[in-house]
Amino acid sequence: MRQADGLRGKRVLVVEDEFLVALDLECELADSGAEVICASTLGQATGVAQSGRFDAVVLDLNLHGETSYPLADYLAANDVPFVFHTGQGEQSVLAKRYPGVAVCNKPCDGRILLKTLECAMSDRSPSAANNA
Repeated sequence: MRQADGLRGKRVLVVEDEFLVALDLECELADSGAEVICASTLGQATGVAQSGRFDAVVLDLNLHGETSYPLADYLAANDVPFVFHTGQGEQSVLAKRYPGVAVCNKPCDGRILLKTLECAMSDRSPSAANNA
């Protein structure tokens, strides 16, 4: 796959509780030149997010039965770009609570997720990623 130049050298936090999905995301992002840190629980992810500087976050909505809303609220309040990567299918709820934050429903083509993440970091419209 062609590298997503906008991710080269960027630090990305992947918050995902399913090991194989997290591994796949980590590989996709690393192949694009990003430095990837993974977290699988809300507590772990919150601690990592608060202790480090990240250029962007890929955030699953449901982490072992807990929603990631508290972390999403923290990211939004601190202007950290993020995208939801979720199988919950709650796009309308997420759009109301987090206007402008893109939602990639699982399963999601890795190229689309990478483009969506690039758009989030550059403040372009997420829909532009789908047309790229």
